[in-house]
Amino acid sequence: MKRPNRPSSLARAIASLLALDAATVNATSTGPGAAEAIPPPPVLSRDRRVGEDLYLEVVLNGSSTQRLVHFIRRDDALCARADDLRAIGFALPTGGDDVRCLSDMPGVRVGYDVAEQRVRIDAPLDRLALPRHVLGTPERATTPPASGTGLLLNYDIYAAQGGGLGNVSGLAELRGFSQGLGVLSNTSLTRRYQARGEGWLGDTVRLDTQWRLSFPTQSMALTVGDTLTGFLSWTRATRIGGVAIGTDFAQQPYRVTTPLPQFFGEATAPSAVELYIDGVRQYSGRVPAGPFQLTAVPGVDQAGQAQVVLTDALGRTSTVTFPFYAARQLLRAGLDDWSVEWGKVRESYGIRSFDYGEAMLGSATWRHGVDDHLTLEGHAEGGDGRASGGVGTVWNPAGASTINASLAASHGGGLQYGLGYTWMGRYVNASFDTLRGNAHYRDVASGYGSPPPRVSERALIGFNVRHSSFGVNYVRLRYPGAPATRLAGLFVLRNVGHGITLNLTANQNLDDARDRSLFAGVTVALDERTTWSTSVQRDRNQTFGIIDASRPIDGDGGFGWHTQARAGQDGGGLVEAGWLGRLGQATVGASDIGPGRYGYADVNGALVLMGGHAFASRRIDDAFAVVSTEGTPDIPVLQENRRTGVTDDRGLLLVSRLNAWQDNRLAIDPIDLPADARIQRVEAVVAPADRSGVLVRFPVRYVRAASVVLVDTRGEPLPVGTRVDTGRGDPALVGYDGMTYLDSLQGAHTPLRATLPDGSTCTARLDYPASATQLPRLGPIACMGTPP
Repeated sequence: MKRPNRPSSLARAIASLLALDAATVNATSTGPGAAEAIPPPPVLSRDRRVGEDLYLEVVLNGSSTQRLVHFIRRDDALCARADDLRAIGFALPTGGDDVRCLSDMPGVRVGYDVAEQRVRIDAPLDRLALPRHVLGTPERATTPPASGTGLLLNYDIYAAQGGGLGNVSGLAELRGFSQGLGVLSNTSLTRRYQARGEGWLGDTVRLDTQWRLSFPTQSMALTVGDTLTGFLSWTRATRIGGVAIGTDFAQQPYRVTTPLPQFFGEATAPSAVELYIDGVRQYSGRVPAGPFQLTAVPGVDQAGQAQVVLTDALGRTSTVTFPFYAARQLLRAGLDDWSVEWGKVRESYGIRSFDYGEAMLGSATWRHGVDDHLTLEGHAEGGDGRASGGVGTVWNPAGASTINASLAASHGGGLQYGLGYTWMGRYVNASFDTLRGNAHYRDVASGYGSPPPRVSERALIGFNVRHSSFGVNYVRLRYPGAPATRLAGLFVLRNVGHGITLNLTANQNLDDARDRSLFAGVTVALDERTTWSTSVQRDRNQTFGIIDASRPIDGDGGFGWHTQARAGQDGGGLVEAGWLGRLGQATVGASDIGPGRYGYADVNGALVLMGGHAFASRRIDDAFAVVSTEGTPDIPVLQENRRTGVTDDRGLLLVSRLNAWQDNRLAIDPIDLPADARIQRVEAVVAPADRSGVLVRFPVRYVRAASVVLVDTRGEPLPVGTRVDTGRGDPALVGYDGMTYLDSLQGAHTPLRATLPDGSTCTARLDYPASATQLPRLGPIACMGTPP
């Protein structure tokens, strides 16, 4: 028997109560004892209207409203109070409590199902005020970040020998991290080299030392030590030693910081909705009747065509096509991006370890999204007798265009202004920007290096037609005290199919006719990783040809190689081979190009100390994880469903390629676990903190288990369904032939208590042999006390 749905049953029950209510009133008003009779309570506080009262479930435009509405049936018309119609989605003027009949509303169709006590209403969307449904929300919650405590040393050692001279250099990064304490890191460069007549020389230079503490819930970071000041497209960064604090949106990777294209539409009935960006499906879902909003996440700085396809329950489809544009220079409405720095300028970077300026300087940078089309910018800096500041804006007036402008001033009458325009179309992209300053404009960096250019201009126009890209560009630069430099270029890129690509580039110095370069090349992809190319290049008065073949090392590890032959004034060639494994990468090669002939080798990797264990690994530039199976070796470990290694004899494996702050899915494959092993979980999602490691445990517990045959005192198997209790864990059930599986045995001797289906009980003792295999079969064992 089909069970009726609850709203329909409730509707029929209420209708029955109303009928009973009317019959009771008639009976009690005329029979004896009418004064003492207690009338039943009303269903709802409704004024009695002329007509038949009905309480019906409403289905509006194919979607259930999950509401029971009081209707009044007058002949074949269904009428209801205006407030009730507004509650289910009708757009009616506010005020008044008059009764409206659905048959009097143009375009409204009504179907009354007496058996189900349900009314189906189909109404034009212009007569409804339905809420807007938001689809494709790009933001999602992130896994709380975690960090273990440990040390990491990245190293890169390079050695070369040629012309009777040799050199060895080593780049090292030492990093310490702990939960809640941030990351302390130091990088250094050590060099040893031979000089003719002087033997071996060398030195060690400290590069950067900093402590960084992150606040992911606020998207903020505090840095103490060597860092860079904040900058914008019309300012310059300065390397300082000091303190910096500001926003870091990388700590919330699923937070949308730029305006995204939003598509608005209406569905007249429940429909499936799909979004395509340049022919690639980006979203698929369902939407109820009414207006909807769909947000897409296209690539950064992308312009293209979008299609929204609606398919209703009858299979009818409608398609809307329109262009869209997304720009990374813009901030989402109401969002702020800022930073503040204070410290001394770092000088002689890479040459001296502790060379800082004497004066303190401060810097502040701010960006604010006014709305999804306008972003304001500001920057100010000062110190060592210099000060400058300015404001800027990025504006998306319409379509795929962006306009940026800036105005800055410095101490002493300096002035700098900038203006730019960008168009990112599907087939055409163009950009132009200029940044100019007068002779008095100086920023803080001018006191420690070259002043900003007096003129910096760039222009580009490019075309994408079928499988070809081509365009021209122009650059003009002029620094104080130097003549202007103007360069023009032409580029053509053509994919002719079958893995063949043609490339042509020409550059000309407009102020020096002899300064010209030409490049023409052909690249052939032999397979997914192997490429071959040949090219001819002319630079000023030199012409040479190159034949090149390479097979890069795959990111998952393995072997790679590169070879090149050159003809011309600097003729010669090179050959190189490399290997990437779990413990690091090694590369060896030889070069004979031009006057130099030498051989070289490079080794890089990492050493990690974490959780009381040491590991050797490939270089770790971001985050990592140590996977533990609690001492169980040879267990396969998966990263994003791809096998990344197996645990060692300690039950540990270091997974070196995790993304900080993001969700990383790690799992183990339990198929190789022995039968007596139990595991609490086989998958985990972790989000390591910045440049940190996290310990991921997959506890493996071994149990004493056996397949046991239980019989009664006559030797007959215990009945199927008998419950067997070992005193630990849940009872087991007896299957066919008296067989039961027990995995909570208590040692060499385990008492058993069996409860038969008829309620009678019996007892037995299981003796587990010391020489038993992982899952022995024991018995038959007699259960004493079973009924005859």
